[in-house]
Amino acid sequence: MLVLKLMHGLGPRHYHVARYWRRHLPWQFKTGFWTYKKFRELVRTLNPLEYQKLSQNKISEKAILQLLGVPTPQFIGRLHRHRGMTGDGSTLVSAEDLTKLLQSAPRIERLCFKLVEGYGGTGFCAVSVGRGPNLTLTLLDTHQELTATQLIDDVLQLQFGPDYIVEEYILQHSELARFNHSSANTLRIWAMSKDGASTVLGAFLRVGRRGSLVDNTSQGGAAFPIDITTGEIGTGLNLNIWNETFESHIDSGEVITGGRLPFWQDSARLAIRAIEAVPNLQFAGIDIAITPHGPVVIELNAEPDPTGAIVFDRPHDEIFG
Repeated sequence: MLVLKLMHGLGPRHYHVARYWRRHLPWQFKTGFWTYKKFRELVRTLNPLEYQKLSQNKISEKAILQLLGVPTPQFIGRLHRHRGMTGDGSTLVSAEDLTKLLQSAPRIERLCFKLVEGYGGTGFCAVSVGRGPNLTLTLLDTHQELTATQLIDDVLQLQFGPDYIVEEYILQHSELARFNHSSANTLRIWAMSKDGASTVLGAFLRVGRRGSLVDNTSQGGAAFPIDITTGEIGTGLNLNIWNETFESHIDSGEVITGGRLPFWQDSARLAIRAIEAVPNLQFAGIDIAITPHGPVVIELNAEPDPTGAIVFDRPHDEIFG
């Protein structure tokens, strides 16, 4: 641990999260992982900072993807107390606007709200829509029934200035819903497109905890590596110092390891299409959800968390050559 810290900048926490205690690991493997600083330096040579913002802002990113035919969840609007609007230019700045929008669009049964520049699932909210004499919105995690005003003021707190993108909440494939019903369980795929060549570098499946709407590992979700050739799901782990690994969901006991992802090859190709769509981005972590009809891009991460390499169980030196 001391040599790794002094010579390579990899501290004791990294040692435990990456499970360096496994005796069969060669020294070259252990020294092949990078610090956050080194990883960011590489990312910034691949993705110029001025272009990273295109992906970090969910409105601009979605516009680019949809314009170039990359499938994403259906865009409903931007919710903001001053600048909110729908795709047809109608205002979306209040509970009254939201009510009017949903009453005029009976096809929309569930929708979600994401911070335009949010990270790690922070600020995410999803509701089901009930139409009757009065519009009701039921939170998908707590099943609390709200009016549009209560949702806007008490949950989203629009009066304090947050900026949301509003999308139709996707119905995930039954095979992924089986792992955990409350969260949309998504793929994180590292993809690169450089010098005319595009490739998938690694992938893992994220599965949320029971009752959680999000699958982010920062909020307790587990990560299961994916064999990028076959789509087979490997042994899962939590990115913590306790070295936990498991083959089943920690809450339900549902077996996950050993299964094969539906639409895996389509998902890998879609990740390549997504990275190729965003100007001057050569590397990204692409989040993909799998619906009954195929994969859709949730978002791109122009600077994904470098601990993804720990899930792949491959050093950064090996991944990036």
